[in-house]
Amino acid sequence: MAHILISFLGKSSKQENGQYRQADYCFADDSRETARFFSFALNKHIKPEKLVILGTSGSMWDVLCEQLSTDGHEQWVNLSEAVETNSVSQAQLDDFSHPVGQELQVDCQLKRIPYGDNLAEQIEILQIMASAIQAGDTISLDLTHGLRHLPMLGLLSAMYLQTARAAIINGIYYGALDRTKEGLTPVMQLNGLLNIAEWLHALDGFNKTGNLAPFSELLQQDGMAPETAKCLEDAAFFENTLNIPNARAPLKKFTAATANGLTGIGALFEDSLRERIAWHKEDKLYQRQQSNAYFYLQQGDYLRAAALGYEALITLAMQQDKTVPKLDPQDFRDREKVAAMIDKNADYKQLRNIRNSLAHGSRSDIVETQRALASKANLHAELTRIFNTLLPKDSK
Repeated sequence: MAHILISFLGKSSKQENGQYRQADYCFADDSRETARFFSFALNKHIKPEKLVILGTSGSMWDVLCEQLSTDGHEQWVNLSEAVETNSVSQAQLDDFSHPVGQELQVDCQLKRIPYGDNLAEQIEILQIMASAIQAGDTISLDLTHGLRHLPMLGLLSAMYLQTARAAIINGIYYGALDRTKEGLTPVMQLNGLLNIAEWLHALDGFNKTGNLAPFSELLQQDGMAPETAKCLEDAAFFENTLNIPNARAPLKKFTAATANGLTGIGALFEDSLRERIAWHKEDKLYQRQQSNAYFYLQQGDYLRAAALGYEALITLAMQQDKTVPKLDPQDFRDREKVAAMIDKNADYKQLRNIRNSLAHGSRSDIVETQRALASKANLHAELTRIFNTLLPKDSK
């Protein structure tokens, strides 16, 4: 797998001598590289195996190539004229890719991209970037010299390459020329923005599915102790297997360990996370199953909603039945006894039939159940009615 540096080339004013402004770039490790284009300094600093420079038909290709290539003077004149008329072709860039790469001592590709004025062009830019890499490649991104809107697209491209190409994002860099002080231009690493994007992605998935597992790794990246972060992964496993009793313990442990609040990026999402896991504070198993059943119903996860609603109903019946002493809500045989006792309830039987049909993927021979499963709207309405009737939130 290769390490590839992808850089954007914009269009900017040239100084009076026809040269682009030189800067002494200072990296986080205090090393320095002097260059007129930040991508040249970054290339020397991180030493990728390939450099891909993306620019439009009007980007300053002539300035870039003049700095690095002394061959083909007539070709350069033609390139410069094309820059002035906003008509640089990919064929012209191909002619300069090799000499530029030789000078920089790296395999180099100069790629023309559209301006990204609309969605179609923005998609094309992502496709061009994706075509330059292979699955599993390590990517560094330079967002310094692109057009003003390209850094935003660059961040999106990092997310896209990470997901669609299984790329490893090594770093997102910005040479902050406007923050030059005492002759040194600081180099900013913007990886944190990608981390925030990963949190947003995890939160979106969490809101849809209730899956806590992705937060475990993200919290460890934030510096949380692995044994604390792993509590969410353990809880997610038990929730996904509908084992609500066992899911509670790791959530209690996580809550106790983070009583002073989350730090880093996690602090931005703490309220949403704690709200979702608040069900573990409920005293009774019925209430914990009920909370999750309602949550999955709201999210449209009808299989888990029906399964947990069914189990919550049996647990509630066990807790309310005083005629049979010492019923264990986690004992399968006790649960079967109570289920048989409430089998005459029509809504209970409807919920059981819905759960069975969803679990087995089979067509019920009960007309009422067939009607409930005929559409999303029907199923949502029927489960809502049953839950409101059989699983009232104020049951003790």
